[in-house]
Amino acid sequence: MTNIRDNEIEHLAVGDIIYECEMFMNAEVRVTEVPTCTVTDEGWKQWRWKAENTQDGSIVDYLLTEGLSHYGPRLYREPQYAKIVDGKPVFPLVGAR
Repeated sequence: MTNIRDNEIEHLAVGDIIYECEMFMNAEVRVTEVPTCTVTDEGWKQWRWKAENTQDGSIVDYLLTEGLSHYGPRLYREPQYAKIVDGKPVFPLVGAR
């Protein structure tokens, strides 16, 4: 799967479900605030927005600097890490009980 690209961030809408996946963990979040863009003194576009973990309700504050997204957050449309349970893939989510 490919990640959500820098130029797609501005198109995220309230209610969108996205996944932050890193270090063998999947966090499913719902966008609660439309990304807003600012430009740093150095000319970098930075996108900020809020989301809510769908499993435990915790709030996540996001900041992504265009052109530097390889530093994170690593965002996707589908969970990336699975484990096999009874011969079937399962995608565990951070905060799930």
